Amino acid sequence: MKRGRPFEPGNKLGHGRPRGSRNKRSWRSQHLLEEHEEAIVHKALVLALQGDAPLLRTLLAYVLQRPADRPVDTGPLHIGSAQELSKTLENVLMKVASGKLNLGHVQGVATLLEGHRRVLETHDLEMRLQALEQIPKS
Repeated sequence: MKRGRPFEPGNKLGHGRPRGSRNKRSWRSQHLLEEHEEAIVHKALVLALQGDAPLLRTLLAYVLQRPADRPVDTGPLHIGSAQELSKTLENVLMKVASGKLNLGHVQGVATLLEGHRRVLETHDLEMRLQALEQIPKS
């Protein structure tokens, strides 16, 4: 047998562990954690309350809601036409510049506005095409 190649070509029996299956150590570790889950969480909370700062930060990350998940108050978003969309995006950007909105929040809003702009553009092109098809050829 060559070094680094545990199975000979054509070997039908020794393919190793199937993909996606877990080894015994991982399985046992997961089983132990599930078995003692409540006691581990209780101990972690006690240690965090006693001043274990890294553990406290870790626990707070799970408890507190991320700022990105909170609703964003952009005010009214006028989106009826491309001109209104442009004005709306300008207003949102002004709120970012003044510090009223976070840039991370606005990126999601801008993506939504861009998607709506594409819908308006597609609708406008469809209407123009239908109008051109209605014109009789001379």
